[in-house]
Amino acid sequence: MKTITMDEFKALVRRDDWHHEQTAEIIDSIDIENEEWNNDTEDLDCKQKTQVYGSGSVESRLGDVVISYHEGFNYYQFDRSSFSTSPEGLDDVWTLEGVRVVDEDGDPVTDLEWDDLPARFSEIDYSSIKNGINEIIDIDTDIEGSDMEKYLLEVDNAPDIRFTGELIASAASTENKAVGHSYSGETGRWTELKLFKTAGGKYVCYQVGRTIWEGEKDRHSAAICENHQEIIEFFGHRWLAKELYDDAGIDDTLEVE
Repeated sequence: MKTITMDEFKALVRRDDWHHEQTAEIIDSIDIENEEWNNDTEDLDCKQKTQVYGSGSVESRLGDVVISYHEGFNYYQFDRSSFSTSPEGLDDVWTLEGVRVVDEDGDPVTDLEWDDLPARFSEIDYSSIKNGINEIIDIDTDIEGSDMEKYLLEVDNAPDIRFTGELIASAASTENKAVGHSYSGETGRWTELKLFKTAGGKYVCYQVGRTIWEGEKDRHSAAICENHQEIIEFFGHRWLAKELYDDAGIDDTLEVE
């Protein structure tokens, strides 16, 4: 194996005739449970998130000399903004093959200054991975001649929903005790329900758990439904849902012979 000095190595990596080849691949995913407060049940709900893991690398080659860089990436499914990368936890972040670097005394240099290498030795283009993270579901957005409004609904741990349609019913509780029957039962927290109908005839159910408390976030959930039965399966039978059904003209009664 060829032996070079540290100065020769620094001059070598400054050359512009290196061939750089990148790879990035998804390796695995795991389900993670998060606890979130439910205003209606006055209890904690367990919500699942899926965390996706992968690896990226750059192999830089010049003749018989090969420098390799490795790192990992992860993100939450449907959440492109959560994408992050790091080499932490990897045994061999950098590897050097085809040449040996020695110091002034001829001893091998075991701790090369990898951070000083030009960025092209460690830059990885993850655009194909990020573009594959589906963040929006489109419903009836391309129906020509529709004068209905366009909506984009934020949804937690799932793609957001974009559609053309109209709001056909809504109901909301309140954090204000003085309002009476609409009080949510939780100071600083309340729930909003909305039901939309798309230009193509589908239903979009939307529920938002609001909060004013520091350290808490609003909770957003949604479902795309084909009929009234699926709507009732999403919203359930609690008093707030029944107010929504009254507004929408949906029959939520059980007939007994």
